[in-house]
Amino acid sequence: MKEENKFIKELKEIKFSNFVFLFIAGIINSIGVTLFLAPASLYDSGISGTSMLFWQLTPDQFTLSLFLVVLNIPLFLIGLKKQGINFTTYSIFTVVIYSVSSYIINYILPIDNISASPFAGHDLLLCAIFGGLISGIGSGLAIRHGGAMDGIEVLAVIFSKKDRNNGRHIRNGI
Repeated sequence: MKEENKFIKELKEIKFSNFVFLFIAGIINSIGVTLFLAPASLYDSGISGTSMLFWQLTPDQFTLSLFLVVLNIPLFLIGLKKQGINFTTYSIFTVVIYSVSSYIINYILPIDNISASPFAGHDLLLCAIFGGLISGIGSGLAIRHGGAMDGIEVLAVIFSKKDRNNGRHIRNGI
């Protein structure tokens, strides 16, 4: 009974404005990944990077979106247990938006991003800088508004919260 009340109380705290920013974050991240990193065969970190690698190694019917959703499931279950329903809802929403927008960019919009970045061409340094900066902004926006873009970010948020609660600071080694 108490567990159910806690769940309902948490759900009532969900904010519509967070979904707006998480929607924007998912689109921003997909732009960085699909228009800069993936065309240059550069990889994002964590589950997103692993998804990109699998996407490039498997047949065409296996899309980046498929790998993003499937590989993140176990880490979102951990997030549900450790962070609660709001964080997990926000994170799943963000990953779905990221997945759908990357699918739209790759398969629906008339953008040629197969052989090179449409904005940076074959320049690896420009692709790395712009792709990392843009996807970093998307990830930061997602974390700032209560979600995560990637399963590894879920773990980072969990460990960050644990350290703040214990009063320890990892940077100082204390």
